[in-house]
Amino acid sequence: MIYRKATNDDIYNIIAMKNKVKQRIIEENLPIWLNGYPLDELIKEDIENNEGRVVEISGEIVAYSVFYHCNREYKNAFKKENLQSFGRVMVKEGYTGKHIGDFLVSKMIEEARTLNVDGLGITVDSINVKAVNLYKKHGFVKEGEELFPWAYLDKYVLYF
Repeated sequence: MIYRKATNDDIYNIIAMKNKVKQRIIEENLPIWLNGYPLDELIKEDIENNEGRVVEISGEIVAYSVFYHCNREYKNAFKKENLQSFGRVMVKEGYTGKHIGDFLVSKMIEEARTLNVDGLGITVDSINVKAVNLYKKHGFVKEGEELFPWAYLDKYVLYF
């Protein structure tokens, strides 16, 4: 598996994967990623800002996440401000249950450790049990919850 920054050449494949993941979320009756989120334009913006990350297997993109400084979206949401964050984590159909999400999260933690940040702060809907368990496995602890303009979310942190 290869972890790397997403490029403009990846946009079509990432958007196609996102659409399939959104369908899977609907089929699993998870009330997350509502109201069109994440829009194609948001994925394109992630990549244009060098914040998109992918996991590749044999040249095929099998996972995606945005990786950015926490203040871009969550100013003052966490006890510490100098945090990296990630979101829009998705794994391609046919690759779930194969520890790809685990690999992606571990690589983002490794990358964050190379930056001048105090750790990682993320938000997650408590109903997304698979994601919560994945983050806890990597040492994230719940720091609280908050009502954001888009959803009521739990806040998890991993301080270095």
